[in-house]
Amino acid sequence: MEYTITRRPRVTRRLHMELDNDGGLVVVAPRHWSKAHISETLSQNSLRVERFLIRARKRQLEPLSYIDGELHLYLGKHYPLLIQPALGRKSSVVLSENVFQVNPGLNRPEGVRNALQTWYHKQALEVFNARLQTIAGRADWVSGRSVPLKLRKMKRTWGNCASSGVIKLNTHLIKAPLPILDAVIAHELCHLKEMNHGKAFYALLERLNPNWREDRRRLRSEGNLYLL
Repeated sequence: MEYTITRRPRVTRRLHMELDNDGGLVVVAPRHWSKAHISETLSQNSLRVERFLIRARKRQLEPLSYIDGELHLYLGKHYPLLIQPALGRKSSVVLSENVFQVNPGLNRPEGVRNALQTWYHKQALEVFNARLQTIAGRADWVSGRSVPLKLRKMKRTWGNCASSGVIKLNTHLIKAPLPILDAVIAHELCHLKEMNHGKAFYALLERLNPNWREDRRRLRSEGNLYLL
């Protein structure tokens, strides 16, 4: 967990948390607290820290405007928009030379937003299916089994697995780094054998993704950015 420590005269008993302008965690601690004590306190209250970061960063986020130069995420990296003059009625998006080249069609900024959403969905179909096949290949309980995949825009969940064996993934995950996407896919693949979150489920997940704890913390911390 990365954070910055600051001290203030009026803070004498308890640790406080806030965000800096870049969304980083700032720990406001009493002057007599050592760095080791601060670190231990944060570790003992890790769930509280995660909840704070999720809520605070959500409040800090501003809605996207879909204007020239604005940064948009794709697979964990930010790319600026380069909005081109409207060329006919049909909108389009090309990711080239580290920019999103967007033809908005007749309407802007609505045309820019619609063009990006269509492009994201197309990329998600290709990337999600490819990653699902790759990770399923490492899951022996999936061997020889076809795993149906559906994409949905969801606000409160990143994925789920139905009892029928259909896996549903949040389209917004196309904005996340590949390790985070892979972590969600691995989680849902484990539900093909274990439909609960018991010990057997986490034993499978540990085999398929040994870094699942860190991936989960990162998704909880950064996930609001992907929902924009």
